[in-house]
Amino acid sequence: MPAENQPAPKWNIRRLDPNDSQALAKVFQDAAEAAQWPLESYERLIQLTGAVALVSEATTGITGLLIARQVADEAEILNLAVLRATRRQGQASALLAAAFDRFRNSGVLRVFLEVRESNQPAIAFYAKHGFITSGRRKAYYREPAEDALCMELKFLICPSYAKIPRLPS
Repeated sequence: MPAENQPAPKWNIRRLDPNDSQALAKVFQDAAEAAQWPLESYERLIQLTGAVALVSEATTGITGLLIARQVADEAEILNLAVLRATRRQGQASALLAAAFDRFRNSGVLRVFLEVRESNQPAIAFYAKHGFITSGRRKAYYREPAEDALCMELKFLICPSYAKIPRLPS
């Protein structure tokens, strides 16, 4: 249920379906700063144990996605992207919250990710949600070559988690 005096979102969060690959291509084309993987990689990834693959969907179609994986008590956010025209509406936060719910329900204690050093909006977004910079990977990205900042969130000490809206599974 939306918070008081806030309109209900115009999208919902659901699991990625193998038939969504063409819609994913549209999101990636629009979100050049996101990791650009072949669509077949997503199709293979969602079949793996521990994969978390979520999309935000509006009446117009898929507008965002989050891809992650879990191994034991750790998880890694592999990709998060939202169409430019639908950004700043809470979709990325809702995708992250839905992934957090799945992680916590599966016993995850720490979540990791890499982000381009130049992607200051993403770094600020992740920091807002409790991630801290934990390292750097030199020349991690290509086209253009760039370092990655490693970020980490520990659920046990993350006070901002309570601020993220919890979504039904």
